[in-house]
Amino acid sequence: MARFVYRLQKVFELRERRVKEQEQRLIKARRIVQEIEDKIEEKKNEIRLLRQNMLTAPHTLMGSHDEYIHKCNHDLDQLDIDLQEAEARRLEEAQRLVQYQAELEALEKHKEKSLEEWKEEQKQTEMKQMNEVAGQRYFRATLEAEEEAREERQSLEEERLDEEKQEKKLRAEKLTEELKKES
Repeated sequence: MARFVYRLQKVFELRERRVKEQEQRLIKARRIVQEIEDKIEEKKNEIRLLRQNMLTAPHTLMGSHDEYIHKCNHDLDQLDIDLQEAEARRLEEAQRLVQYQAELEALEKHKEKSLEEWKEEQKQTEMKQMNEVAGQRYFRATLEAEEEAREERQSLEEERLDEEKQEKKLRAEKLTEELKKES
């Protein structure tokens, strides 16, 4: 029996690969978002710590602390912008992944449908072959039955002819005996 060969197998494999690559891109985007969130948390902790230290620091360092807090706030704002961009990228990658998975799923359904159609064709072919074999057997059996019936008729005919010959022979013998008795 022949093996099923999906005619779009290369396309199917390409789409599978594309889904896997997109999953990796999404993982990378999530990792970047997580790293930025961690940096934001670190920066917030740094600012919190700096403010606590300002309470105990001498007043001469207040200007420096204030400038550093301003710089940290600016860095925090920049990290927030980076986080928003990373979230947008992550969302975009997730949407692409959903799209690629839908395309792959559609192709999987097509492959399954093609397989079912192929199996049905194989069944039809097998049934056709079985019907052909059964027809040949029936034809052969019919021929054999006809041959046996003909042979049977022939043997019966031969027996009948033999019986008729015997009867004629017996009649002929009786006639000859009667003629001999009469003469």
